[in-house]
Amino acid sequence: MAPIYAFGSFRFDAARGLLAHRTNVKPLPERLAQILTLLIRANGDVIDKEVIASRIWPAGAPSDGNLAQHIHMLRQILDERARDREYIMTVRGRGYRFVAPVTVVVPDRVTTEPAVRDEPVDRTLVGDAELLHHCWRGSYLLEKLTAGAFSAAAEQFEAALRVDDAHVPSLIGLARAYAGLAEHWYAAGPLMFPKAKAAIVRALEIDPRSAEARATLGNIVLFCDWDWREAERQIDAALALNPKSSSVYVNAAWFYVCKGSSEAQLRRMQRALLVEPASAAVQLFLARTFLHTGEYARAIDSFSSLIDAGTDFSIARRYRAQAFILNGQPSDAVTDLLLVPHDRAEDVALRLPLLARAYADCGDIERAERIFRTLREMARTEYVVGFNLATVAIGLNRLGEALDYLEEALQRREPALLMLRSLPWFAPVAQRARFTAVVNAIWPPRLEIDSREPRTA
Repeated sequence: MAPIYAFGSFRFDAARGLLAHRTNVKPLPERLAQILTLLIRANGDVIDKEVIASRIWPAGAPSDGNLAQHIHMLRQILDERARDREYIMTVRGRGYRFVAPVTVVVPDRVTTEPAVRDEPVDRTLVGDAELLHHCWRGSYLLEKLTAGAFSAAAEQFEAALRVDDAHVPSLIGLARAYAGLAEHWYAAGPLMFPKAKAAIVRALEIDPRSAEARATLGNIVLFCDWDWREAERQIDAALALNPKSSSVYVNAAWFYVCKGSSEAQLRRMQRALLVEPASAAVQLFLARTFLHTGEYARAIDSFSSLIDAGTDFSIARRYRAQAFILNGQPSDAVTDLLLVPHDRAEDVALRLPLLARAYADCGDIERAERIFRTLREMARTEYVVGFNLATVAIGLNRLGEALDYLEEALQRREPALLMLRSLPWFAPVAQRARFTAVVNAIWPPRLEIDSREPRTA
């Protein structure tokens, strides 16, 4: 079993690229994990910039500015201040060295180490080696946000729970994996949400003070039941229990985006998430909040930064395509979507519907119609989101047909419908009674939210 490196209040699993800090465990972006591993394994010696570049960018050396930016991001993750280089020191004219004392923690002895006084126990680090392997691998896969990754993550968490069926982080991870399949439009909610609920309820029975479990339950209640009051209660409880958790703030921000909360409230969520600016998953989420608040140019810039950095997020290109379409740049969206690797689940969930809508907005009705027919054929045997079919129908000026799809989606309580207020795909029918009826079924007039009509493109 590979060792875990301990320094300061951090634990780093180099084999899996996982960094643990007190109660938080997160996967590092691949290049940051590689740089940190190089620095640690140098045993305090200086590593030349050229050596780092040749190891991390074998296909071609980056600019000094690019390497410096990666070091800066790593320092931010390690919470280093400009005048307090506790971990990474710059050796002028040469490179960098890791200055903190490092010890090796053998995984199967993790449970024998005493917890740090006055700090909460990191439950993700409690368990035997096999359990930790599966839990951490599942946590890494969750960050990918693809259909295959969600399914693989669920398998890892289930394997962890076969070792210890009361391991709360694995129960939370399992709930997130199942819920993620439904929330990202890969699988029907009635199939996934009951499994997610069962796992998260079990987690809260074991640890009712888990902020991450509360936030996850709030997210599931929101997207599955559309129970705004209960979702907000769980989100508020999670924020009170752990006001520094990025995962809690991600769930909170989604709630406020869907509810239609004030700009000030959303900005508060975004500022809180900026405590982890180097996390690719957090950057992706922040870019999506810009998309849902109508800041399309800012969203495009944010998605572009992730893509240009070589981050392993092909989904960023699909979301950038969405922003391009809403920003009146459908031809750019087509270029992005044609570059995305084909995958059946990803094609059905987002790529093909967006490609059809982009072609329609470009005036290439023939191609748009062809993809639309393909999607309707798929819908006979596969899960195709009605929201997506409606989006394409609007682009083809089939307004009545679009409303039919939205009403069918309402009957199936598709999670995608919670995007109706924040993504202005349906501006041409926004004033029709049938559309208003769908909106009111999701956001009852008695719900206390900021009054705003769906935005027009």
